[in-house]
Amino acid sequence: MMKKPNIILIQTDQQSADTLGVYGNPIVKTPHLERLAQNGVVFDNAFCNYPACSPSRSSMMTGRYASTIRCHANHMLINPLEVSLPQVLKENDYQTALIGKNHAFMENENAFDSANRQSTLHEVFDYIKQGHHGHLVEGYENDPEAASAHQWAVDHCWRSPLGHGVNPASYEKCGTQLLGDSAIDYLENVRQTHQPFFMWLSFPDPHTPYQVPEPYGSMYDLENVPLPPRDDLKDKPERQKVAHIMDAMDKADDDLIRRVRAIHYGMINFIDDNVGRVMETLERLRLKEDTVVIFTSDHGDSMGAHGLIQKHNAFYDSFTHVPLIVTWPGKISPQSSKPLVELVDLMPTLLELSGSVVPHGVQGRSFAPILFEQAYSPREYVVIESGEEGEPMTLSEITDRPKDPFDESCFVWCAHREAWLGKGKSIRTHDWKLNIYTNGDGELYDLQNDPDELVNLFGKPEHESITVELERKLLRWSMQQEDSLPENKTAKLQYRNKQRVQSKRLNECNENNG
Repeated sequence: MMKKPNIILIQTDQQSADTLGVYGNPIVKTPHLERLAQNGVVFDNAFCNYPACSPSRSSMMTGRYASTIRCHANHMLINPLEVSLPQVLKENDYQTALIGKNHAFMENENAFDSANRQSTLHEVFDYIKQGHHGHLVEGYENDPEAASAHQWAVDHCWRSPLGHGVNPASYEKCGTQLLGDSAIDYLENVRQTHQPFFMWLSFPDPHTPYQVPEPYGSMYDLENVPLPPRDDLKDKPERQKVAHIMDAMDKADDDLIRRVRAIHYGMINFIDDNVGRVMETLERLRLKEDTVVIFTSDHGDSMGAHGLIQKHNAFYDSFTHVPLIVTWPGKISPQSSKPLVELVDLMPTLLELSGSVVPHGVQGRSFAPILFEQAYSPREYVVIESGEEGEPMTLSEITDRPKDPFDESCFVWCAHREAWLGKGKSIRTHDWKLNIYTNGDGELYDLQNDPDELVNLFGKPEHESITVELERKLLRWSMQQEDSLPENKTAKLQYRNKQRVQSKRLNECNENNG
């Protein structure tokens, strides 16, 4: 029997695939992630299943879609009755650890039933050291330098749409470095050497607040920072025009967007250096050959694309296309993989690699055959969900808005429930993307000729046939994904199986007597 591999799932928060050189970014150089990519499988077409933190993380950890697990908004967490990746691994003799941001598993104060409080987080993880946005990391609450770094982030970059800056704190006292320290300490001093481990190393960056210490804060020359193609939002759903105004992006010039993007890139380089530290530790402890390492993010950040910043109730690739790199030295051959995959596929894939049984009800598909260059039937499309029940806000309903990108009076729009009203689903193939919303809005993009999703073809007579085709596929997907839990335990009638066996035997007799 093959030895069970250790598993390290490295996840960033709010990072689009196009922020990395391995996905075509012209200026962001992340040598440690590039080395990871050179030695592993780079998935060119990986997509989250919801463009917000909690629904994305929860669906990833359960292998079930956000609509199935009823996690249809940010801050809704995994129902304790759901079966999760760390739970199954723990039941299969893995030591489980969370280092960094959670935003998926319930603690006591977040239980579904307040009369019967449960802490799923502490049930499924053996070791926990949480990290939060800014620079709050468990165990460093009383460190004055770490507290000062966090307070600077809150005071300067927390509440406004495009607040950003260079944190004056030492990088050694900032959250990303402290989480790197914590991961290294776990590997060196905490893990049980007699059993495999699963470590979820979950960096809260490069999510807001957009700030980073030196040397990362001034790493990029602004004149070299690229801008996304300009989108006039013509023929786009009104909810995106509302978000454009509520983000005060109509008041942001190109220089400001470049500055924010430069800080965002610096945050990514800070993460990259700590990924390198963790990988060096694996090598020094002689664990590298026995460890599967995955790098991904929970969703993207528009970073100015489509006149938007941060995350929103929309399906553009800037929100949904995420990096995904998988390595297992000596077991996985380096390659670039083109098939479409979803984050919901991670759970069954990692369970297969660990030799664990995938629970009934999991809706993701293992892409382990891709890793080993075996026969694999690729997805024809991916599906992304978003939004809450209700009617999205219209331009005429706006009564208060940020007066400029640094106005702190309204807090950031994507943190408000109103920003997510209006359910939608997106179906994306290699060539087309169709977004359908419950209020009748729609978007259709020809991804081969319009990869930046600028020209909305929805409702155009000449594209009606592709719209109908994708709508039908989405309808069938919706029916197929209706929850199969709880499992039907009714006794099965065996007559049909017996009939098939008897028919097979009869055919064999006829052939032998022929």
